[in-house]
Amino acid sequence: MSTERTPHPAFSYLIYLGCAIAFCTIPFGLSAGRNLFFVSSYIAFIAVCLNLKFYVKNKQNLVLPILFFTVGMATILWRTYFKQPDEYIDIYRAYMGTGKLQIATAFILLIALNERLNMKHWFIALALMIGLSVNFYGLYQGLFLHIERVELNFDRATGASYLMTAISLAMMHAILLLRTKYRLPLYIVGFIFTFSTIIMTGTRAAMLVYPVAVALSILLTKDLISKKHKAILAIAAPFVLAACGFLFKSEIEYRIADFETNLKMADQPQIDNSIMSRVSMQRVAIQAGNAAPLGQSAEQRGNEIKAIVAKDPNLVGVMPYITVHMHNELLETYSIKGVWGVAFLLALYIGLFISSLRPYRNPLLLGTTVSLFAYGLSDVVFFSIEATAIFCLVIIFSVLSVANRNKQQD
Repeated sequence: MSTERTPHPAFSYLIYLGCAIAFCTIPFGLSAGRNLFFVSSYIAFIAVCLNLKFYVKNKQNLVLPILFFTVGMATILWRTYFKQPDEYIDIYRAYMGTGKLQIATAFILLIALNERLNMKHWFIALALMIGLSVNFYGLYQGLFLHIERVELNFDRATGASYLMTAISLAMMHAILLLRTKYRLPLYIVGFIFTFSTIIMTGTRAAMLVYPVAVALSILLTKDLISKKHKAILAIAAPFVLAACGFLFKSEIEYRIADFETNLKMADQPQIDNSIMSRVSMQRVAIQAGNAAPLGQSAEQRGNEIKAIVAKDPNLVGVMPYITVHMHNELLETYSIKGVWGVAFLLALYIGLFISSLRPYRNPLLLGTTVSLFAYGLSDVVFFSIEATAIFCLVIIFSVLSVANRNKQQD
C-alpha cells in the first residue's frame, strides 16, 4: 500500500479545491469553509497513508508539518485532560477547534511541500479574486454602510483585521507573480487599496504590522523585483503611507486619541481600558504560569487570577477576560499550558521563519510569519477558529506559490 511513487494528481486537485473553497468562504463567516478544510485534510491523510515513503523521503519537508501537528495535538491533549462543563467551556471549545485546524494543516502542508504540480497560476487567480472581494467588501462596509470599524461578517473588528492581513499579503504576492510590465504600479495601487481597508478596521496593531510585513516581503523577494524597483518602492513608501494617512485622517486620529485617553486613565483600573487591561493580563498571565509551570485547567487559572487581583486591585481590568484569553499568544500559552506549550509554540514560530528563508526564499511565508508573531504580542490568533484557518491556508498557499520548487531541489 505505502509506495515511493508519485501520488496520483487527483489527490492534489481535490485537496486544493477544498482549500480554495474554504479560503473563499471563511472570510465571510460561512462555517462550510471550515468543514471543507477538514475534508481536504482527510484526503491528505489518505494520500499520505497510501504514499508514505514518498512523503517521508525528504526529511526537511517533514519539519513544518511535524511542528503544526505537535502544537495541535498538544492543545487537544490539554483540552481532553482538563475540560470541565462550566463557565470556562468557551476556552476549551476554542482551543479544540484551533487544535484540530493545526493538525489538519500538518497533513495538507505535507502534501504541499512535496507537490510536483505547478500550482502558481492557480494561486495567483485565487489570491487576487479573494483579496479583491474581501477588501472591496470591507470598503463597502466602511464607506457606504458607515460601519465605525469594519468587521466583515464577524463580531470583532480586530479579528477581521487579522484575516484581512493574511489575505492581503497573499494578494500582494500574487500581483508580483503577474507577468506584466505594470506590476510595480499595480503593487503600489494594491497596497493603498488593502492598507486603506485595514485602517478602516480601526485596529492599531494591524495599521503598524501590515506595512512592515509588506516591506519585509519586498526585501526578501529576489527574482520578481529588481534592485532598481526596490529602490523605487522604498522612495515611494513614505508618500504612499502619507496618502493613506490623509485619506483616512479621521479614523487614524480617533484611534490615536483613544490610545492617549487609555494612557491618561492608567491610574483608574475600574474603568474599561484596552491598553492597561492588556498590561494587567500579561502580568497576571506570568504569575499564573509561574504557579503551574507544567500547565493547568482554565478553572485553576481563573482561581489563581482572582487571588492575584484580590491582593492587587489595580489588576482588576483583567477580570472580564478570565473566561477568554490573556491577549498575548506566548503568555496565554504559558499561563494555561505551561512551559511545554510555550516551547512547542516557539518552535513553530522559529520553524516558519527559517522555512521562509531556506532552502528557498518565500516572501509570502515571511510576511505571514511576521504578522502571526506580531499579532500574538497583543492578542491570541490561535484562539480564533477563523483567523487560525486563514493563516494556515495562507501558509499552505505560500508553499504552492513557489513554482517547480521540488523539481529544482531534485
